[in-house]
Amino acid sequence: MDIKYYCQNSQCKTVQKKTYVLKLNLDDVMDEKNIAQMYCPHCKTELKKERPTTD
Repeated sequence: MDIKYYCQNSQCKTVQKKTYVLKLNLDDVMDEKNIAQMYCPHCKTELKKERPTTD
């Protein structure tokens, strides 16, 4: 099972042609509640676990 983090920046999606998604394998994560905050490598926006509604 994967944990997915999504970029919420609509401008980033326009430039990249799709929403950036970071997938982490649950087996590689020791504790889901203690994961460092992740940021989009393209626009530096904080990634969220919720899928953007404009996707």
